[in-house]
Amino acid sequence: MATQQKVICALLTISIMMNAIVCHAINDTEEKSESQVSEGRTFGHHFLKRMSFALVPGAFVVGVITTLLAALTVVSLKGLGVGVILLILAIGQMLSRALPHVHAATAYTAPAPVPVVYSHSHTQQPVWLEKEW
Repeated sequence: MATQQKVICALLTISIMMNAIVCHAINDTEEKSESQVSEGRTFGHHFLKRMSFALVPGAFVVGVITTLLAALTVVSLKGLGVGVILLILAIGQMLSRALPHVHAATAYTAPAPVPVVYSHSHTQQPVWLEKEW
């Protein structure tokens, strides 16, 4: 077991050292080739400068569009909510008309109205008014 671990550690160390050597050789060749290549006109410093100038108006336009879409969404959801409430009321009204009505077994009767004395006079009988409350 210990021998296998020593072999694995040795192989890992050798591969790391070889990787470092190869990377160093590749970097040397890239530095030589970069000194020979001139900067292109399309994607160089000037392109990045133009893009940075265009970034602010572009962000403004995106912000305006996002705000307008949010307002449109709120107004649409409000209209949808009112429509759903009206639909529920209409369905309830249709169901209340279509379903049979259930009446109570004993009908409720109101108590007799209380007479109210309108005027008192010693010479004649009082006038009683029947009033339903």
